[in-house]
Amino acid sequence: MNPSAEFIHTFGEMARLGESIKLYNSYRGIPIVYEARLLSVDSWYVTASVHEFQAVCLALENMTYIQNSLLPGLLRSRCINVDVKTREARLTEFTLGGASVGKRKTVRVQPREPTDVQLMDANGVRIAGILADVSSDGVGVVTFATYTSGELPFTRGMEIFAELILPESDQNFRFHGKIVSISSKGKFTNRLGLKLQPDPAAEPILRKYIAYRQEEILLEIKGVYESMCREKKKTGPLGLRPD
Repeated sequence: MNPSAEFIHTFGEMARLGESIKLYNSYRGIPIVYEARLLSVDSWYVTASVHEFQAVCLALENMTYIQNSLLPGLLRSRCINVDVKTREARLTEFTLGGASVGKRKTVRVQPREPTDVQLMDANGVRIAGILADVSSDGVGVVTFATYTSGELPFTRGMEIFAELILPESDQNFRFHGKIVSISSKGKFTNRLGLKLQPDPAAEPILRKYIAYRQEEILLEIKGVYESMCREKKKTGPLGLRPD
C-alpha cells in the first residue's frame, strides 16, 4: 500500500469516528488555521467543509497542511478543487509535510505599501532594502545590494541597526538586531531575516502596527471571499456565464 493510500484509509477511519481536521495556510503573513469537517472519503481524495478564509487560501495556493492526532504527522496536501461559495474542498496527494511546518504561531504581517529600510553595521557600512514582513520579535528585509555593490556586505550572525518609518506612522523607527538568516530570492536579490534585540521602547510600537495591519488583512481576505462568491454566482457552478 502506498503512503497516500494509507492516509486515505486513515481519513476513512476519522470520518467514521466523526473526527475533524485542522488546516494550515497563511495569507499575507497571517496564519490561517481553522478546523474542517470531513464530508466524504473517496479512493484518492477527501472532501471537507472548510472555513471561508481557508477556502480563499485553497483557491489561491492550491495546497494546505493537515493536522489530526490520528495522523502520523503534519500532512501536505494538494487542493484539486474548492467551491468557495459552499466552502467545500477536495484534497489529494498527501505527503508528510515535515516537523517544522505549521509550528509558527507568531503573526508576521506584510506591509501594504513598499517601505524603505536602511541597514547599517558597526563599521558604518550601509545598504538599502525593502521591508518584507514584521513580527513582534523580528523583521524580514529584501535587498538588492548585490546588484549595486557586487556582493552582500553582511553575513549571518552579524549585529546590525535598521532604520525605517513604519507605515501608518510618521515616527522614525530604529532598532538593533541580529541577522539569523539570508536566503536568495533570485539574481541580485536576497532576503535577510533579523531577530530583534529586546527593546521596551520599540515593542509597543511594533505591537500597535502588527495589530493594525492584522485587522486590515483580515478585512481584506473577507472582501476577497465575498468577491469570489459574487464571481461564482455570476459564472454559475461550472464556470459558464448564464445566457
